[in-house]
Amino acid sequence: MRVNGVIAHFDPFGERSSNFRTLLQILRSNIQDAVIVSTGISEADAKFARQLGYALIRRGNIGYDFMSYAVGFDAIRGARPAAKILFCNDSFYISDEAKFEESIKKIILSNNPATFLSISSQIVRHGQSYLFAIDRSVSDLPAFRRFMGSVRPQPTRLHVIYAYELGLASCLNSLNADFSSIIDSRSLASKSLDVRKRGINPTHDYADEIEQQCGIVKYERLIKNPLLLTVSTRLAEIAQLAKAHSPLSGAPLEREKPPVVVICHCHYEEVVDEFISVLDRLPDGARVYVTSSNPSVLVTFKTRWRRRNVALDVLAVENKGRDVLPFLEALRFLNLADDIPILKIHGKRSLYSPLGEQWRHDLLDELIPSEEGIRTIVGQFANAPRLAMIGANGSYVSDQGYWGSNKERVAGFMRSAGVQSPKSDDLGFYAGTMFWIRSQCANEILSRVDFDQFETEGGQRDGTYGHVLERAIPMMLQANGWILRETNSDDALRPCTTSDRKLVYF
Repeated sequence: MRVNGVIAHFDPFGERSSNFRTLLQILRSNIQDAVIVSTGISEADAKFARQLGYALIRRGNIGYDFMSYAVGFDAIRGARPAAKILFCNDSFYISDEAKFEESIKKIILSNNPATFLSISSQIVRHGQSYLFAIDRSVSDLPAFRRFMGSVRPQPTRLHVIYAYELGLASCLNSLNADFSSIIDSRSLASKSLDVRKRGINPTHDYADEIEQQCGIVKYERLIKNPLLLTVSTRLAEIAQLAKAHSPLSGAPLEREKPPVVVICHCHYEEVVDEFISVLDRLPDGARVYVTSSNPSVLVTFKTRWRRRNVALDVLAVENKGRDVLPFLEALRFLNLADDIPILKIHGKRSLYSPLGEQWRHDLLDELIPSEEGIRTIVGQFANAPRLAMIGANGSYVSDQGYWGSNKERVAGFMRSAGVQSPKSDDLGFYAGTMFWIRSQCANEILSRVDFDQFETEGGQRDGTYGHVLERAIPMMLQANGWILRETNSDDALRPCTTSDRKLVYF
């Protein structure tokens, strides 16, 4: 079986040449035509690669590995057709050459349309892009070629993961192309509840198992260990070897601090144009993240987005937890710095009500009134350090009838967060679950959420974990001394002052 290869590379000073050359030698015995796309390669390593028969493309140091994959994919299409294309980067250390080569063979010989060395469960199930193979039955499809052709430089590795690693999984799903992995975290020992809450990342959480089975360890796990996981004796030994060939960081991952972040969940394609029109009011420099379980929504957003200076990223999510779970999943992956105003909005239709569409229109117009109005809202966060949330005018309600069937679970959530159980008249929340929230307040809530509590989607109108969090988020923040407001007033909200409010949208 003929296999072609695309290798993404960065190491301008040859600091890890030994490992890189081992990688090239192992790959060369298993693939035919192959291209290295490098954003920085020493002349010695370039000469070594050419001697092994690799084509070499040099490009600017922007866009991370997926940009190199896209360039290499375009180039390799001019080679002799192959049954599979193997994609690989140089982000891992080879600790056992024989085991690694055996893993390469397993990936190549897999009968699945796409096979990865490992699959992650963070955010959504997706293959990890450091090593995978795509069958020709997929790589020849126009939709797959369009996806690869859509790759553009991104500012951080996080954005690459959002747009392209998760985007690849979405693309494969839309093509009904099953993808598998050599390492399946579902078959390994279960991790702690905290680990399962954030989603298991095999290259970090199962680094020992991957090393034992496949003979490799990601440099990030060995050198940086950002999740502060326990380091086994074996990994410590490998780390000492890897540090001698430690890669330079081509573009260090930093915590961004844009003026505004919008997290928009959209389930219905019919409301995409409305969102795009409303989001046109955002100031330059804002960042927009769209979540959806509907691939056509994500595609439509990307193709119709027209703002040059407002970046938009899309994220495929499971149809679960309505708009609340996707918001939290995006939050935990973004890891935003403090004091960033975050706007949470969603494509609420409330089809059970004849005024459901009007409710969405009114909330969006209040929360995104104009570019100047948004600057005013952002200014409120800057001028009031204890301001946690701002909701639409009239959206904060505290009538006892709005407890629904959620009171006991709200009390349980608040107790687990170390907050005294609420009294009945403590109820106060933003109906419609659209609001502005300060980033550290959102992250504080995030740290208290039990992701296992979200129910399977079943059209529920009340009583779900999402309904619980809708009420608990502002109540918990207020109990901890934070201030809540609405767009039309600088006064702090209190349940006792809004107890006679009734929503008109039912």
